Amino acid sequence: MYTRLIQGYEAMTPELQDTSGSAARNLRLMMCGSSAFRQPVMQKWEAITGHCLLEWYGMTEFVMAISNPLKGERKAGTVGKPFPGLQMKRVEETQLKWGSFALNALHCSRSIGNLLSSALGLNFVYIGFNFNMKKNPVSISIEMVTKESFTDDGYFKTGDAVKVDEDGYYIILGRSNADIMKIGGYKLSALEIESVILEHPVISECCVLGLPDRDYGEVVSAVIVPEEDAKRKRDDGLKSAMSLDELFSWAKDRLAPYKIPTQLFVWNSPSS
Repeated sequence: MYTRLIQGYEAMTPELQDTSGSAARNLRLMMCGSSAFRQPVMQKWEAITGHCLLEWYGMTEFVMAISNPLKGERKAGTVGKPFPGLQMKRVEETQLKWGSFALNALHCSRSIGNLLSSALGLNFVYIGFNFNMKKNPVSISIEMVTKESFTDDGYFKTGDAVKVDEDGYYIILGRSNADIMKIGGYKLSALEIESVILEHPVISECCVLGLPDRDYGEVVSAVIVPEEDAKRKRDDGLKSAMSLDELFSWAKDRLAPYKIPTQLFVWNSPSS
């Protein structure tokens, strides 16, 4: 949403930009919740509106659970700390099946792990309907889904991958089953790499994903949408707005070698 608002702002006349920026500064609070927010977008939004977005984390199952403070230091790129009375844990994927011993053993680890939540009142069952039982013999037991959503000691499996920084602030890296790439033994966050690539002055939008690879399981791949000026300049010379070599040369000082995309696709239309 904020990306689209910035694009609309940049399309305004200077006079309308001044009016819009001034009006935005009169708002009391601006928030972004539940997903990892890209720092370049946050910095640009703050420059326009004067607001440092308040990032927080929650789910339908328990609404809000973690937040940056309303008054106090808001750390960009994090969703803050758990609310009082809420316990959050981070565990490796293979440890979820091993019970509470493994949970406690990994509680202090700063590696990528799955986020678990426990709080008073966090006790529910999923409900659902299958209107096509006769045509589709494969059905899911709602009771089984509910049971598998919790650990043996009552922690809810959020399905989100996280890290925790040195100050105890949580960093959401994306969905464990979608946004975490497994590259030759490394677990990499696609959203984390996207945030860095978006700092490139030529790139307007970016999507990073792992594509199948025979040797490494997956390889880091990037789809980018170039800025309009870059597209026009390259169109005049009949060249792509950016090459893989150019991206590698720029990214090598900003990303670890194994995080730099090895495949690049240039998309000339904004994403939907």
